[in-house]
Amino acid sequence: MSRASHDHEHARGHEHAHDRSHACGHDHGDHGQGHDQSHCHDHHGHHGHDHDHCGDGHHSHDHHHHGDDHHHHGHHRPRPVRPGILLAAFGVALPDARAGYEALDREVRQRFPGVPVRWAYTAHKIRRKLAARGFENDSVAVALSRLHDEGVTHLAVQSLHTVPGVEYHWTLDQARVFHHPRKGFLDVAVGGPLLMAGADLEAAAAALGGYPPPERGPGDALVLVGHGTYHEGHRRYLEFEALLRRNDPLVFMGTLMGEPGCAAVIRRVLAAGARRVWLLPFMSAPGHHVRVDIAGDGPHSWKSHMAAAGLDVRVCMTGTMEHGPCRALWLEHLEGAWRTVAPQSAAREV
Repeated sequence: MSRASHDHEHARGHEHAHDRSHACGHDHGDHGQGHDQSHCHDHHGHHGHDHDHCGDGHHSHDHHHHGDDHHHHGHHRPRPVRPGILLAAFGVALPDARAGYEALDREVRQRFPGVPVRWAYTAHKIRRKLAARGFENDSVAVALSRLHDEGVTHLAVQSLHTVPGVEYHWTLDQARVFHHPRKGFLDVAVGGPLLMAGADLEAAAAALGGYPPPERGPGDALVLVGHGTYHEGHRRYLEFEALLRRNDPLVFMGTLMGEPGCAAVIRRVLAAGARRVWLLPFMSAPGHHVRVDIAGDGPHSWKSHMAAAGLDVRVCMTGTMEHGPCRALWLEHLEGAWRTVAPQSAAREV
């Protein structure tokens, strides 16, 4: 099979939404400097290039040069090609909060008929809750192993996270580990999260139309609350807020983890002169964080803090994956990853 493909993450509007991971045979050299996203090139199965791009436009290259991998067995053995898809989400344990996940699952299966589709969850607390309730609860590593055992050879992994933070990079790293000519997948590509790159922020801003409640009136503040991450990918939240505020100065972004936190958002809302605020989750599903940390009646929720500050608080119990235009962006990223791994022949020799 002869082809070359690649993907890049160029921050500030140059990034593509998927990562290419290639490895074949033996490694004879490795050099590079680690950064954010990665991509690899497979030129006729002989060598691959991992390029890590970060927000300042610099990048590093890990070059893996490979020799002939066939001498171990003395003959070429065709390996039946079987593509597959893995959807990797943070996870949600509340059954009535899974509507967005279920809608995306239906759309993926409709778009890729006959292709095995599996789910994995990156939050270990969610996996424990799912296990206790008798639901499927595979981690990314377990799901990757199962797909390989089922005979999948070419895999598209789609990150269903919001920003390229810890959860996304953990998914990316594990997918790379499972890329091997005999012990793993022949080809693996990872689709980026919702706000992977500059172009994605523009698309997400357009997709957000219709997500805020129609009852929001002039002078009402809109506060989007994301999860946050202890990773430089957190900056995507701030970049997205800046983009939204070009057209709507009463839109504010806050995060449960990191800044801007609740107190900072309250100060900004009050300084803007707003007295009514709409709290809108900027998370894929309305799970525990939405119901307790944002909209809960306890004294530490965002709703309670804002009410204590004298604001008239309205809460929306939804998730971005329940919003069709946002799901369409994740699907677009999946299709980009799929195009780089979709087999061009019925078999590939290993």
